Amino acid sequence: MSITEIVAKVSRGPRESKDLTWGEAKAAMKSVLEGRASHFQVGALTVGLRTKVESVTELAAFVTAARDYSSTTVLFGERRLLDIPTYARERTNRSMLIPAAMIAVACDVPVLMHGCEPDKASWNTSTLLRALGIQTDASVSIVSNMLQDTGFGYLDIAIFHPSMNRYLDFAHEIGFPSLFYPVARLLNPANTKRHLIGMSSGQYFDKLGETLRMLGCDHALIIQGEDGEPELSMVRLLRTHEVTTSMSRPYSMRPADFSLQSGFATDFSFESIESEVEVIEQVLRNKITGTYADGVILNAAVMLYLGGMASTIQAGLPVAREALCSGVAYAALLKVRAMTSSVVSQLG
Repeated sequence: MSITEIVAKVSRGPRESKDLTWGEAKAAMKSVLEGRASHFQVGALTVGLRTKVESVTELAAFVTAARDYSSTTVLFGERRLLDIPTYARERTNRSMLIPAAMIAVACDVPVLMHGCEPDKASWNTSTLLRALGIQTDASVSIVSNMLQDTGFGYLDIAIFHPSMNRYLDFAHEIGFPSLFYPVARLLNPANTKRHLIGMSSGQYFDKLGETLRMLGCDHALIIQGEDGEPELSMVRLLRTHEVTTSMSRPYSMRPADFSLQSGFATDFSFESIESEVEVIEQVLRNKITGTYADGVILNAAVMLYLGGMASTIQAGLPVAREALCSGVAYAALLKVRAMTSSVVSQLG
């Protein structure tokens, strides 16, 4: 079936449009990524699917096709490796994700983040990692080495999947959530089976659990966060969806579920990248207590749970807290930073 026929099949209106078969959905994504579909056809396909609402089969097929065009897979055989996509182009709250990841790494849960560059005059996870002295534009082979040596790595989608990066830009210009957002989050460049995923769009959040099960997943948690980032909030109740090999269940989480005190939005406001870096350094050195530090520990406990180092999120809390108190979490940050400095000096 040609891309023209595929667009027509999903663009007949809410009542007449039909779901694509697995083969048709893969063919559509291949046409898009290979540049055989015009921008007008890609736009029509995106709007048609958004109106019809993508099926789980369509999403899984889109992801399967897109993975074939990745320049990875990162060769890292550790089965506890946690895949954390971070594709928010702009953050509106202080990040708990990065310090939580350093705690996880210190507790033997390796982490691979992947994401995109921020909007102009904005900042996101990649911006903050660079400000912390961590490389975000490294090649796949360098990131693979960093994972082996430090347990942490970050891949820019422009490097490991440039065609999908172009369509993330395209989707951003359209101005509404589209299929490229969930597909990017499910690219899984390390080919691992453990995932921590954020998705703000309810339409896609509701489908990601079953999509992950169809693709093959040992353990994952999907969080419907405000920025689309995979963080549990210390301010509000959040919808989550947990997936294992044997079950898929939605539920909600809030700090009180873990005997933690909720905070206020002002606890997570920020003034500048420089102040963010200072706060992250301070929390990893165990110099900060309170709501923000508790949020970092909670999100680290989630990573320990998904990485198989804690039987529950609750059980992961004291492990994460001890990693802060003992200094091993800050040591993990210093090790990643030192590895970056070494790579930059060698390339220079």
